[in-house]
Amino acid sequence: MYPEATYPNTSIHSILRWGASAYFAMPLCYVAMFLIYGVLLSIPQSGTVSNKIAYIAAQQSMLSLANIIGYLIFGILLLVSVQATHARLKSTSSYLLNFATAFGLIWVVLMMCSGMMALVGLNTMVNLFSQGSPHAETVFYVYTTVVNGLGGGIELVGGMWVLMLSVYGLKTAQLSKLLNLFGVVVGLVGVLTLIQALPELKDAFGLSQILWFICMGFALLKTPAGNKQ
Repeated sequence: MYPEATYPNTSIHSILRWGASAYFAMPLCYVAMFLIYGVLLSIPQSGTVSNKIAYIAAQQSMLSLANIIGYLIFGILLLVSVQATHARLKSTSSYLLNFATAFGLIWVVLMMCSGMMALVGLNTMVNLFSQGSPHAETVFYVYTTVVNGLGGGIELVGGMWVLMLSVYGLKTAQLSKLLNLFGVVVGLVGVLTLIQALPELKDAFGLSQILWFICMGFALLKTPAGNKQ
């Protein structure tokens, strides 16, 4: 997937610094989403669909901001972290590392697509609702299903990225063993979000991944073997 060329010292250190910064910033996106949806907003869980859409229309700006932070900005940061992590762990050609990186890049695409679909779908739904169109309810169901399905309702792809990176780290003795073991647990929790009857797994994945992001950020700041000046 990637050429196995050796990066100059200045290049690898620059990549790792950017990657570490991305890892430190991604938890802020999670925290922002938690605050917006858990504190600032309270979308009705009961009542008619019309009431839910009315609330969404009244909070369109805040919801759009949440989508931009949680999907688009997070997706850009994720892309940087995926590339930096690949560069940090790439010591020899490895199909396992390429496999992990592929899942990371797929996750980037899903995040970016979810964000753009969320913004367009939200605007379309609100416009139809303001015109009194009955199609607003149809868009509501399609919007929530598609965005939730691609953007985190199931964390399989993100879980596989973390899991495969951690397994590769254990096999090659890169990064700390404790961090890799923790990554295996985090990744498995992400994969298990396939079990829709246990929505708590999604929260567990998000919270544990915040800690994993921070630990990975510090790990990338350490000078990798073979690149010391």
